[in-house]
Amino acid sequence: MKLEFFLVARRRKFLFITRVFFLLLIIAGLSFGFLGVYLPAEIWELIIIFLVSNIVANIIRFFTVTSYRKRSLLPVGEQDNFILGIDSVSALFIFFVTVASTFIIFNIPVQAFLTSISVFAVALVLIFKDYISNYLDSFRLMFSADYRIGDYIKVSEFTKGVISDITFRATKLRTDEGNILFIPNTKLVTSEVINYSKTKFKRIIIPFSLPTSSIGNLDEFDKNIKGKLLDDFPDLIQERKMFLRILDIKEWHIEFAFEVSIDQYNFSTEDKIVKAVYECVLLNHDSECLKPCHSQ
Repeated sequence: MKLEFFLVARRRKFLFITRVFFLLLIIAGLSFGFLGVYLPAEIWELIIIFLVSNIVANIIRFFTVTSYRKRSLLPVGEQDNFILGIDSVSALFIFFVTVASTFIIFNIPVQAFLTSISVFAVALVLIFKDYISNYLDSFRLMFSADYRIGDYIKVSEFTKGVISDITFRATKLRTDEGNILFIPNTKLVTSEVINYSKTKFKRIIIPFSLPTSSIGNLDEFDKNIKGKLLDDFPDLIQERKMFLRILDIKEWHIEFAFEVSIDQYNFSTEDKIVKAVYECVLLNHDSECLKPCHSQ
């Protein structure tokens, strides 16, 4: 991540120096009359405005991001939503300045232009409605405190991952298996999302049922499951944060739920805990032989 950041920073610095160089070169060329013969003066004026707006936006971005890093104690090499938002606003500023300058330099009546393309613009909006929605929602995510780079989130039953980037089109998630998922920004804004990184602890509930005839000593059964988890996750689970609950008693079976609370959560850890509990349940389903599923 840090290597990628330094490569991007190096590229940004190179582009900034290149823009300054070309700006000075164009101004000098126009002053001495070298470039006027190649392109109309209006085109050169538009290029100069584009370069100046780009340079100004990058300077403002540099001081804003540097000040933000100092205030928020964000290490160099890491970025969060605010920095992504500043980058997006900078790009938007350059775009609007360039477009506005185009209308002014070439004396294009704005009202007449908008009227002439109104039907075409409506068609474009309908065609690119999803893209526009994702673009607008990207700003909500970038300047929102609900989601941060590095947060564990769950968007649907099977969509889980760590937020690694937010772009205009989608939010990039990295799963525990190393896969990269792209979730449309609009879906992230409008759907019900669980952000595990916002909670102080994560409660994992594992439901199961056993035949009534196989239920023996519940205290011993509870002790075996807790012992198994304490052996497998000694640095993660505390005994006082584990509970065996009886949900319902029916004629032929009893429904249980084993509850575990952990402070350091990720999805692979939850899968391992669930697997360990079910393994212990399978070993202890016979009431006549309660087998310890942990080291004695």
